[in-house]
Amino acid sequence: MSGDLDGRGEVVLGIDLATAGARCVALDAGTGKVLASVSAPLSAPVRSGRGNTQAATYAAVALDLVARITRDLGGRSHGVRALSVSGTSGTVVPVDACGVPVGDARLYDDLSGADIAVPHGLSSGSMLARMTILSGVAGVRRMVPTVDVVAAALVGGPVSTDSSHALKAGIDPVTLQWPHDAMAALGLADGVVSPLVRPGTILGTLAPVVATRLGLPSGVCVVAGMTDGCTAQLSTGAIHHGDSMGVLGTTLVLKGVADHDVRSTDGAVYSHLSPGGDYWPGGASDSGAGVITAAFPGLDADGLAELDRRAAERGPATVVRYPLTRPGERFPIADPDLPSLASGQPADEVEAYRVILEGVAFVERLGLETLAALGAPTRRHTIAGGATRSAVWNTLRATVIGGSGSGVPVVRLPSSGSAIGAAVLAAHGLELTRDPSAAFTTTVDRLVASAVDVAPDLAQSAQLEQSYRCFRALLSAHSTTHPTTAVTTAEGSTHHHA
Repeated sequence: MSGDLDGRGEVVLGIDLATAGARCVALDAGTGKVLASVSAPLSAPVRSGRGNTQAATYAAVALDLVARITRDLGGRSHGVRALSVSGTSGTVVPVDACGVPVGDARLYDDLSGADIAVPHGLSSGSMLARMTILSGVAGVRRMVPTVDVVAAALVGGPVSTDSSHALKAGIDPVTLQWPHDAMAALGLADGVVSPLVRPGTILGTLAPVVATRLGLPSGVCVVAGMTDGCTAQLSTGAIHHGDSMGVLGTTLVLKGVADHDVRSTDGAVYSHLSPGGDYWPGGASDSGAGVITAAFPGLDADGLAELDRRAAERGPATVVRYPLTRPGERFPIADPDLPSLASGQPADEVEAYRVILEGVAFVERLGLETLAALGAPTRRHTIAGGATRSAVWNTLRATVIGGSGSGVPVVRLPSSGSAIGAAVLAAHGLELTRDPSAAFTTTVDRLVASAVDVAPDLAQSAQLEQSYRCFRALLSAHSTTHPTTAVTTAEGSTHHHA
């Protein structure tokens, strides 16, 4: 897809490596206007028991996307000055001394190292446990996130690892130190990981042969990125104190902004350190639009639009649900066995659909309340993700979050996404090469589009507020017999619904 290519201003590129596919966008570095966007699938994940792997084709796919977007940009490709790469948090790739993969990646949800992790006090899905498994791959020299594989291919050699993608390995983002004691206990030498740098740092410039192959000018900066959740947040402009963001796709990711490190003892809430020095606390829920896909298999766009229309006409549901596709939840409920709770059976297909929409909105509100309890209160909530295509769901989320007397406005960005956020981060890295004191917030505010208000439906507010109280009561009733079900609160304590 191409946008308006008029003008001669500088251009920045953002690449996002998700699990299923990759995307590259080009932005005007002065205005933030999207000039072009291309995407392609990645190798299909291989899931077997607790082991989840993926062929490490990231560099080939990403470089092909850059070549395609260069062609789409035409003459404006001569103005490309920087690019950055964002990826899924927690995925690890074994590479050789040049940064080239020597085996398959272990995905973020790979649990094959649980037997290694748990005895050492780590979570069953520990990034360090995945590194331990990969250390036995023939020819491996280092274990790196997916974005480092792409950056190494761009600059022609191994690169440093940004603190955002390494955060789930237990690194210290302030001192930029790996957890050496934990690594030693697992038999991981310091040399198997790369030096750490902060997001926005220049990792290098395009290797001349790569620049020629891609049709880009020499000297293009490769900028250290952040995880896809962080660049999604960045793309919405939700980076000021009091901002929060909910990205609703297959799952729901919530993030806030705080002036201090916010985390919970169970690991459900953790904070990334932003390029501007603020902390971005958040968590990821397994609830989301994926529940709709599972409940209504084969539903196409027309069918979804029809259910949206009928759900809007129906109004608030008579039952409530904590919508999950399978047992287990990470945030805001910390319970690996939490079932998809429900207060009763929907009357028909339309109500079943409406119950999911409401349930996800309730999870979102509970997540925001959890972040507030941890010290990151919300004064303005931005919604993003593929599910924002549903105007009905947007209104419902605004009603549940802001129409209950909280006064929290809900806004939506007309154009957002992890690849856009990566491009904005590239622009900030470029700014720093010219002015080391350049403010991160200034760059973001300049490049991110203005948000659009999402009005709550006040006529439904009271009934949805009652449903939310029923939702909380449902959790309380469950926790009475299942004490592991808990809402995360401040570090050092966990609040059980009893």
